Amino acid sequence: MDDDSVPGSESAVSERVAAVIGWYASQGGPSYRRVPSELVAHEFFDGIELNVKALLAFIESGKMPTAHDLRPVTELAMARLANGASLQEVIGSYQVVSADLWRRFISESDPSEREGLLELMPKVTDYIFNVVTLIATQAAHRSADPRAEARERDRAAVDALLATGEATGPFEIDHPCFVIAVFTLAGSPGAGSSVAAFKSGIESIPDVRIRLDLNGWVAVHWSSQGREAATAHFRNALELAHDAAAVRCWAGIAASTTAHGVPDAFRVARGLSGAAHKLDRPEFVADLAHLTVEYLGVASGPDLPAVAELVDALSTADPIFEETLRVFLQENCNQLATARRMHVHRNSVTYRLGKVQALTGLNPMVFSEASSLHAALVARDMM
Repeated sequence: MDDDSVPGSESAVSERVAAVIGWYASQGGPSYRRVPSELVAHEFFDGIELNVKALLAFIESGKMPTAHDLRPVTELAMARLANGASLQEVIGSYQVVSADLWRRFISESDPSEREGLLELMPKVTDYIFNVVTLIATQAAHRSADPRAEARERDRAAVDALLATGEATGPFEIDHPCFVIAVFTLAGSPGAGSSVAAFKSGIESIPDVRIRLDLNGWVAVHWSSQGREAATAHFRNALELAHDAAAVRCWAGIAASTTAHGVPDAFRVARGLSGAAHKLDRPEFVADLAHLTVEYLGVASGPDLPAVAELVDALSTADPIFEETLRVFLQENCNQLATARRMHVHRNSVTYRLGKVQALTGLNPMVFSEASSLHAALVARDMM
């Protein structure tokens, strides 16, 4: 090449850049051990576009972007650090993503252009080194910020409380009730801004600390109220934040009146959140009182196939028998309500439930046996 420029017209280059960004978005983007992927996604892909444009401008002009020019990129990195990612993770992710995007850009180019693009590698390396240096410098300034130190102390206090039941920092209070909410997110890159708004809504609830991880996050709420009042108050606050952000997720919730009981409440809340997600429940908040059988299904783990075998015979029979059974259970074992919902005569429901008994050996009209059928259907749904 005679000059340092990216081969092709400006519009063609822009189209190829857009294609590369779209490809990377389809791969799901980077992952951080302590930051939910949905929280990363939206802002991250905005950052990619700005980053690639800055790199192309540097290649064309030879003028390295200033710290001011790249401020949105470094601010995004600082946000990851604030959410719990390590500096090593942030810098490593930036380097890996930059290399992946550049390789993809080259592979998508015309063969006649690739030699020229490869000659630009020193400039690409210089640009990446510059951005990494800016991120590290900004992180060094951030480490001296008292707010950053406070966040680290709070994070350590939450980890200790959830893991060992040790109350330190903000959790050292008299007669506390701790309410734990474990969130499981189910979204897409485009949902990132809503997830960020949802997180902000939870953080604005008084006496709440959040612990992030790859799959979602845990919120710890403490209160001097009694167990029922504290749980109801926190649940209402969570539902308001969820309704405002419209994020598709589930929250398992459990409480403890002692710090030592928090690890058990954390385990229960995590199981409830996982069960609600697995079964795609319509309710946002899941508690043990309303999801008992489903929680036991999660807790039993390896025993699920044995429980599911109770309804194996329905799998090979007319699907209408299982459908009727499910509606019957959803309608609180009311035959008339089942008939109305399915738009059939009550006698048809009676006949179908009789076939369920003949196939499984369990009578849906007997409470204990209906419970067994319900548990077996849940187990099969969760396998």
